[in-house]
Amino acid sequence: MKRKSLLAIVLMLSTIVFANDWDVQEFPYEQYVYYIVTDAPETYKNLIGTMVFAWQGRSSYRNAYESSCKDGIIEFLKKEDFNIGINPDTKKDSAFLSEGFMEKYFPELVNVNIPVTQADLDFIWEKLSSKYAGFSDMKKKGFNKKQFYKINNTKDLKTLLDKYIEDCHFQLNVREFSYNQNTAYDEGSKRSKDPANIYFEKETSNSYYVRFTGCGVENDLYNKNLQQVALKAVKKDFIILDSRSNHGGSDFPQILLRRDLNKLKYKGTVIVLQDNWSFSSGESWHIFGVDGLRFKCLLVGTHSGGMQNYGNCQLYNDEKLNVGIYFGYSNFRKDLPSNYLGDGKGYEPDIWATTETMASVLTGLGVDVSGIIFQ
Repeated sequence: MKRKSLLAIVLMLSTIVFANDWDVQEFPYEQYVYYIVTDAPETYKNLIGTMVFAWQGRSSYRNAYESSCKDGIIEFLKKEDFNIGINPDTKKDSAFLSEGFMEKYFPELVNVNIPVTQADLDFIWEKLSSKYAGFSDMKKKGFNKKQFYKINNTKDLKTLLDKYIEDCHFQLNVREFSYNQNTAYDEGSKRSKDPANIYFEKETSNSYYVRFTGCGVENDLYNKNLQQVALKAVKKDFIILDSRSNHGGSDFPQILLRRDLNKLKYKGTVIVLQDNWSFSSGESWHIFGVDGLRFKCLLVGTHSGGMQNYGNCQLYNDEKLNVGIYFGYSNFRKDLPSNYLGDGKGYEPDIWATTETMASVLTGLGVDVSGIIFQ
């Protein structure tokens, strides 16, 4: 009887230990398969019932795969090598795996080499030469029309773009070929678990903490409230702007906050937090790392992603050719702080910290982080 009871307890404990782990279900779709999350750890329960996507590039993704890859998807989910984003069809949170997934499991899709036609080149050249903010910088490096029109496949196209473009916003799709440049990555760093487009504030004895994971129109509280932080926090020793894993949008609220802090003659220190997944306007140091500020600034974290050279992006499509190109019409290179290392390299922090060490690092700087959770 005791042995049966002991066995029951062991089974119960094993159920608890192995419960709430990642699991996905595979569904056929024509000649492909796709995946739905069927179980997840407590932190990610909101993903149960949603799809798993994989990035092919910065602005394209897929949820139908060439062959079964269930074990690989679970591997990436367990490593937390994914981002939580909104499925544009269902408007629900979904898991977006890192680009490393496609490179590992479908390298033939990532490194595809297909013919490029005269019509393809005409479309790409016309958009680059007339719309792209980085075109003049490409020409300064030696880029010219004659060499461009010698291209006859996507392998040569990639080689040419790698030579003349330094722009992690830039995205080009020629049918099944996808081109983009990798952002910064520091070994051992992990993306924040906080969902996209959250905004909240927290006051402690000597600091005012602001967490925002998006700067777009979707983050309504960021756009409405960030500027007002200046009045709320002007007497605090520290203002912490936490833009870790922030994929960008509009930096206008940050500009207004900086302006008001200057007007109020703020005497404390603004601490900007970032990580490898802080992109574009989410790389807040480009606002708070400039000259002429009346207050001190400190950059804490890892390298930012590095998407700052050009911005205000638009997508240009030719549906008949099945060619799309995405890039910015504004050039910011000359206005960036001196410690910007370049696209794909980002801003180097003044003080190194990961999410796991952030609380202890800030405490060591004299910041009261009581009640603030970094995840």
